[in-house]
Amino acid sequence: MCREVGGQIKMELDKDAVSVIAELVWRKMCVISQDLEHFAKHAKRSTINAEDVKLLARRNPSLRAIVCRMADDAVKKKRQNKEKATEDLS
Repeated sequence: MCREVGGQIKMELDKDAVSVIAELVWRKMCVISQDLEHFAKHAKRSTINAEDVKLLARRNPSLRAIVCRMADDAVKKKRQNKEKATEDLS
């Protein structure tokens, strides 16, 4: 992924830089997963849902907009699939 992005911006990344980026991403994902788990537990749920992800993105307006749009699209798709399944049964 680093090489792909580096190619797009016409910049090379050495192996040490890629290793540091990978470590930072791993650590950030660990924090994110813990936060999501805590949000779900606080709501007395054992499953992380879209509302938890929206809460996670609350301080980044552009990310929150993307997350909300994706969540809305998922709900619409689920609804359409249910409607289609109901029609197929008829």
